[in-house]
Amino acid sequence: MDIPRAAGRSLILLAAASALTAFAAAHYDRPGGPALAAELNHPALLAALAALALTGAALLSSRRPGVRKGAALGLAGAAVLGVLAVPAYSVAADPFPDQEWNVPAPDGSGRRLVVERGLGLGDPPWSVHIVTGTFPTARRWPVASYTPAYPRGVLQAEWRDPSHIRLIDLDHTHHDLRIAADGRPLEALDW
Repeated sequence: MDIPRAAGRSLILLAAASALTAFAAAHYDRPGGPALAAELNHPALLAALAALALTGAALLSSRRPGVRKGAALGLAGAAVLGVLAVPAYSVAADPFPDQEWNVPAPDGSGRRLVVERGLGLGDPPWSVHIVTGTFPTARRWPVASYTPAYPRGVLQAEWRDPSHIRLIDLDHTHHDLRIAADGRPLEALDW
């Protein structure tokens, strides 16, 4: 068995899976769509993974010295750029935001009020959504998403009752919103 060629084929499958995931996540990241799609909707990261996997596959499976040398140089350049890009990407567009609140609904229905704050450049972007169900079939309903300007920001998030949430912003203004049984917000947040 030719192990380098088998590893090259595996890397080609990884590249195809990355491209398919990027397409599916972009297509299904919508209100009421799977929460997993919203979490995986980072096309720049998935494209970089696919490119690295294809370069590694070329390095492992090619028998021509010129292709192997070019792939090795490409991987070395990608490693250098990756080391420089990771901090820049984490500052510019935080792929893993901090979860500020994750409050279950008081009726035990499996709905959760989730408030996330990203790092981003300048003021951190905020995202408020309702998640219904459990992993991997959970659905996500956006309530609000914005980059704050004073006094915008979430000071407190809570369920008033099974059909209402309350968000308190940084200037202590209360925003009460009705939520449907499936987790869909019935009112727009007027911020």
